[in-house]
Amino acid sequence: MAEAPFRAYEAVFDASPDGIVVVDGRGRISAANPQALRMLGYTLEELVGQPVEIMVPPSVRGRHVALRDGFMERPASRPMGADMELRAIRKDGRELPVDVALRPVGKGEDRFVIAVIRDTTRERRMQTLGTGALRATEEERKRIARELHDDTAQSLAAIMMRLGVLEKTTDEGARARIHTELNDALEGLVEGVGRIARGLRPPALEDVGVEAAIRSQVRTSLEGSGIAVRLHLEPVADRLSEEAQLVVYRIVQEALSNVRRHSGATTVEVCLSVEGEGEHAHVVATVTDDGRGFDAEGEFLAGAGLGLIGMDERARILGGRLMLSSAPGEGCMVRLRIPAPSGSSRSANPEASGV
Repeated sequence: MAEAPFRAYEAVFDASPDGIVVVDGRGRISAANPQALRMLGYTLEELVGQPVEIMVPPSVRGRHVALRDGFMERPASRPMGADMELRAIRKDGRELPVDVALRPVGKGEDRFVIAVIRDTTRERRMQTLGTGALRATEEERKRIARELHDDTAQSLAAIMMRLGVLEKTTDEGARARIHTELNDALEGLVEGVGRIARGLRPPALEDVGVEAAIRSQVRTSLEGSGIAVRLHLEPVADRLSEEAQLVVYRIVQEALSNVRRHSGATTVEVCLSVEGEGEHAHVVATVTDDGRGFDAEGEFLAGAGLGLIGMDERARILGGRLMLSSAPGEGCMVRLRIPAPSGSSRSANPEASGV
């Protein structure tokens, strides 16, 4: 009868979404569940028998030994490091932000501690994204307000002043010149307002779809950069909601911006295609460059930049996935895959062209 509860506990141990490590009274690891092994990058054989400090960053290992000994003398169930930012270290040397809960079990020589470890990388990213998004929103409002004040408002004030002059001018030649000035000023004003509007939401998305909007964005982003472009764009707009089209566009836009600012690439390829059929169909967008590349896994484990986090979260909102593939000296590929189920299967020949 006792075997059934044991098996249930064992199943919970193996299936837990959090890492679980069991440490004996000497501070040695005696067991670890699959999630802990994935989180830390070890095999079970590599971890069992090692001091628990193998999971602790070198800078705090000495202090951790004293804390661990103190806990063993006065064990109690509690979160570890309350009000502290805890970090675990992976086998490859990368650090992870974590929360740890400790549970002592047994007594005397049979005492051991169960440590439940939660990777808080995503939570930290969300905090970063939330803070960054608020900051970005305020900066965007400042930019728009500045453009409206420095450009639009001042242009309107100048037009009003010229209209006042026009009312008082009786010379036909002078009136004609003022009319020309007013027309030029109004054309500039219309262009300025249009530029602000295009920055907020590209009109091509609604007018001609995401494919044309991406084509236009490629030209805008890489104009004068010297980067050669290859486009392979299948028609996908009719498979995507307006929100989904905007997400695809924004992720491609951010990826192109990163290529121009950071990659040092000579060539970039932008692809838009449909994979699968019916309920299993997905729209896939990729931006691939031949630039200097970077440690993609390290970027995400370290919290990544706000741009990468924002791209990842946009994809998740639609039930999609953003994949980043890069290594130093090997270029970079950003790949977005979002569900686009359709009742009918439609194939399209890729449209390939340069810019």
